[in-house]
Amino acid sequence: MANTFLTPSVVAREALMVLENNLVMANLVHRDYSDEFVQVGDTVTIRKPAKFTAKNFAGAIVRQDASEGSVAVKIDRHRDVSFEVTSREMTLDIRDFSSQLIAPAMRAIAQAVDEDLLNECANIAASVQATADPSDLADLAALAKTLDAAMAPLDQRRLVLSTAHKYRYALTDNLSKVAYAGSGETLRNAELGRVYTLDTYMDQNCPDSLSAAPGTAGAYQVTGTAGATVVALTGVSAATATVKKGDCFILDGYRYHFTQDKTAVSGAVAQVGIDCELVKDYTNADAYVVSKPHSLAFHRNAIALVTRPLALPMGDDRAAIISGNGLGVRVVYGYDQDTKKDTVSLDVIYGIQTLDDTLAVKLVG
Repeated sequence: MANTFLTPSVVAREALMVLENNLVMANLVHRDYSDEFVQVGDTVTIRKPAKFTAKNFAGAIVRQDASEGSVAVKIDRHRDVSFEVTSREMTLDIRDFSSQLIAPAMRAIAQAVDEDLLNECANIAASVQATADPSDLADLAALAKTLDAAMAPLDQRRLVLSTAHKYRYALTDNLSKVAYAGSGETLRNAELGRVYTLDTYMDQNCPDSLSAAPGTAGAYQVTGTAGATVVALTGVSAATATVKKGDCFILDGYRYHFTQDKTAVSGAVAQVGIDCELVKDYTNADAYVVSKPHSLAFHRNAIALVTRPLALPMGDDRAAIISGNGLGVRVVYGYDQDTKKDTVSLDVIYGIQTLDDTLAVKLVG
């Protein structure tokens, strides 16, 4: 009896389900999807949620523009996981194939998407300085107060806590009681409950330093070339300030961690390693420095995740795209004649845009 091989569409459908189940931040923001094929670097226009003002009726109505307005978003994020497979693996039941290969691959992509969204902290002006050891939830109340002052709608307010902040505030009786009041499903989905009008979650991808003792540099500018894994720092906040291995900074929505300790000389670091390649050339670019835990409170309409489908290879029936709920995944099968090995590629393409920074506030410290 002939073996039955998993088709690209079956794998893509499973991959999409796994991706959505592993996302935290991406399930909380405004999502925009259409069937328009795009390439990396293309710019698309999306509609923004409408805003109205209640006018005082004085004998005649004042007609307001009901169109939502629009904003341009660059589709510049292309996340891919590719891996070799054997003929035996391709004949597995989809559940076994998913647990062994699809789930780990899509968890990596989900982590990248959530990290990119949380990097929008760099574009949020409003900030609350966290206290080191709170005896109550005053810090979280300050976040809700900031959103109240910004007239953010009471529904669809979210708070995404870093792991450091989650366990700091989880020690308080109030948050512990709220967490235990949730349903089993709620707890499985990383939701801690509703605190001061904020539906509260934990996400391990929140910006933070990975160093046990972060460096003292509070600001600096970055210079480097696209594809490089070393950068130079100028304008360091103090003449002999330090950066530590694991400290990080954000540039254009991308997060970079230092791979070594360095001490500035006269406010500059000639060369320091980073953990991933620069996405473009930079000359004295102002970095958003991350040396403390960051969490983010926001209304759903503050940030948008914009996804589009990737085109299928021409004349190739060994590929498929599956979309749903504002997400899309492409699966492509390949075969290398030189190595005689099969490859499965899973990828997504998307862009991120802060729609209204007044509807968000970050917790730092």
